[in-house]
Amino acid sequence: MAFDLVIRNGLIVDGTGSPGFEGAVAVEGERIAAIGKNLGPGKKEIDARGRTIAPGFIDSHTHMDYFLVLYPHGNPVVNFGVTTIVIGDCGASCAPVPSQSEPLDVLVNYLRRVLDKYVDAKDWKWKTFPEYLGYLRGRVGINVAALMPHSPVRLTVMGEAAYQREADPEEMQAMKTMVREGLEAGAIGFSSSPRGGPAVHAGTPSTFASQDEIIELANLAAEYGGCFQFNGFGNLLKPESGFPAMVEKIHGRMIGNEFRVRPGEKDDGPRAISYMEEAKKRGKDINGVVIPYQHIRRFTIEDCFILEGLPTWEAIKKPVEGLSRELADRSLRKKLEQERITGAGKPAFPEWLGWGRVAFDRVEKAELKSIEGKNVEEIARLSGKSPVDAFFDTWLEDDLRSRCIYQGFANGHPDILANMIKSQQGLIGTDVGAHLDRFFWHGAPARVLGYWCREKKLFPLEEAVWKLTGFPAAKLKLNRGLLKTGWPADITVFDPDKIQDLVSERLPEKVDANEVRRHPQGIQAVVVNGKVVVEDGSCMDVFPGKVTRQELCIPIP
Repeated sequence: MAFDLVIRNGLIVDGTGSPGFEGAVAVEGERIAAIGKNLGPGKKEIDARGRTIAPGFIDSHTHMDYFLVLYPHGNPVVNFGVTTIVIGDCGASCAPVPSQSEPLDVLVNYLRRVLDKYVDAKDWKWKTFPEYLGYLRGRVGINVAALMPHSPVRLTVMGEAAYQREADPEEMQAMKTMVREGLEAGAIGFSSSPRGGPAVHAGTPSTFASQDEIIELANLAAEYGGCFQFNGFGNLLKPESGFPAMVEKIHGRMIGNEFRVRPGEKDDGPRAISYMEEAKKRGKDINGVVIPYQHIRRFTIEDCFILEGLPTWEAIKKPVEGLSRELADRSLRKKLEQERITGAGKPAFPEWLGWGRVAFDRVEKAELKSIEGKNVEEIARLSGKSPVDAFFDTWLEDDLRSRCIYQGFANGHPDILANMIKSQQGLIGTDVGAHLDRFFWHGAPARVLGYWCREKKLFPLEEAVWKLTGFPAAKLKLNRGLLKTGWPADITVFDPDKIQDLVSERLPEKVDANEVRRHPQGIQAVVVNGKVVVEDGSCMDVFPGKVTRQELCIPIP
């Protein structure tokens, strides 16, 4: 009797970190039926010769809550081998939905600010969190592990008061009832943006909550074996923020977002790893979500942040129309450069990592198109000029209309970033679905396997696969992440010699519909719950994703 699916002739890397071995994986229904060398025929077969057969990748941090409605196949991460995503992060999601118009407007505007302008409530066909999970069931191509989000809960329970004050005891009880309802419906935990986190979340409903409120709701999730996810990870290193005291009172597993190194704070990378290691010794299971990229920031003459705060720049930057004459003066440029080196005035950007980090992302004049994408040091070598003259001369040639990019706005030190990625405290995430004009990290699994594993040799292939599969599955308590007989058949077949993350070569303008659907080289097939959802660069119109904790998680005794 034939299996439903057999993937043959590949290197099986099972997600445990153990050495890979040649063989085949057979699937029957939704589960892995056999793993070995001489398996019987399949109704469908995939020849993985020269490729790796791995568990499906797990994306530990996304904002695909509404993306899943727009792109139900699971783009733009299923294209890169992801079979399970976490949503509802940072206390932000599109469910539950407040019944009053003003709190609903607040929620939509908040989501447009922290996600992007594509968020639109007119297409929401649910009100409660259980109804939202019910909507997704049978409509998504990947597994969806959802967190119960704090801000929509506050808005639904408290109305306008959610963004004005702390909750009273009656409201607190109503929130606990709603969070419990979400957990019983299938949420894997609770998420929040506490006060003092990233500026983009400032003034959002969860920032008006007391720490006692957050602790109580997080511990309610822990009763169900769920995790607590929060943003503002860097505050764990700042006792005055109250974050360290807060996490000491939370009993369950914790996942912090923004495990990254900000400009001028390079010591925070190793300090954060040490903090989490010490916390583990005290019985606190805390992990940080790390993006395996250096962050970028685009800028124009209107917002040249690399010069903001320098006395000479502040004196000449307005009006913009007069800058061409000022910047043609080489003595003025020299003065600017000296001020930048010495940190004169109040620099907006506290850490300079060299002109090689500044590139001309887009130029307007056709005759300058050959330098598009080149960094300033490259342009200086080609022109025989100093970097500062190459930068300003090029900008002036383009009538100050060029758009530039700074590479390393965060995570600017590759050696520190490598340690964060490799650390057993770092969970790989993409943040996909947010800030579509500057968050281009949907290729994170390919970045780990291609750049960090293949090119930089940060770790062997088996460890890189474990980092994307077995490791996050264990932290999230998922019944996924391993190639194991009897386990759900979530499988990714990829070519370790060719896999590429796409955006490293050329950044897109934004994550639009075309970018969402781009497929990288090196991904041969993706299987979710036994169904082939991606094959040879195309998404199949099948939607086998699971959406509840009961289906996705190992039962907690």
